[in-house]
Amino acid sequence: MSFMRLLQLKPNGEIVFREPTSGEVPAYAILSHTWGEEEVVYQDLKKGKDKSKTVDKAGWRKIQFCAKQAAVDGLEYFWIDTCCIDKKNAVELGAAINSMFRWYQNAARCYVYLSDVFKPETEVDNQRAWGEAFRKSRWFTRGWTLQELIAPRLLDFFSSEGKRLGSKLLLESEINEITGIEIKALRGDALSSFSIKERRSWVEHRNTTIEEDEAYCLIGIFDVSMVPNYGERRDQAFRRLEDEIHRMYEGGLFI
Repeated sequence: MSFMRLLQLKPNGEIVFREPTSGEVPAYAILSHTWGEEEVVYQDLKKGKDKSKTVDKAGWRKIQFCAKQAAVDGLEYFWIDTCCIDKKNAVELGAAINSMFRWYQNAARCYVYLSDVFKPETEVDNQRAWGEAFRKSRWFTRGWTLQELIAPRLLDFFSSEGKRLGSKLLLESEINEITGIEIKALRGDALSSFSIKERRSWVEHRNTTIEEDEAYCLIGIFDVSMVPNYGERRDQAFRRLEDEIHRMYEGGLFI
């Protein structure tokens, strides 16, 4: 596994990097979300960087939410893809892409932040008030969020206000209807027990901003390793992915 750069919430409320080491990784929470405008990136949080402009970015709200929710769950450390990977470093980015499924799988908690789902202020927790928005959430249409749904053991969904909507276990029937993913897979059954064709079908109605990511987001789903090569185009990325699957599963077909 590649080195993992975590964020740490200090007792004084400051959020700083815990730089990666080869030692044991402490317990951490992990965020799943969809990218929007004004995300906070690695360069914004580098040591010594003036953060006055960073905290005004729209993406800072998600970082604050994750830090506070992790603290509620007794966790000092947390990880967010927008800022915990130096995406200008191709080697680091490639290692992170190949480790991402395990990072989500090994997290103590996963928080899904749904920026397009709002939970009204009511005395009764009424799912009907937000259920339709939940089913139509953009989060269920993105390629990278597939592994972020399947990999974590403990996953909770939150509204844009940071209010808890429910756990993956509680909402598994709705998630099954939305995604077509078998409940056994949502509950953590070994992915090797699902056919290559079935796993491939889970991403058919999802999309990615970068065309090659349509293939790269399946690396963890098929438990293979691949060096990302942005610019190779979608078809070539899928050919390479199929080659890796063929080697791993002794001739398994990608159809």
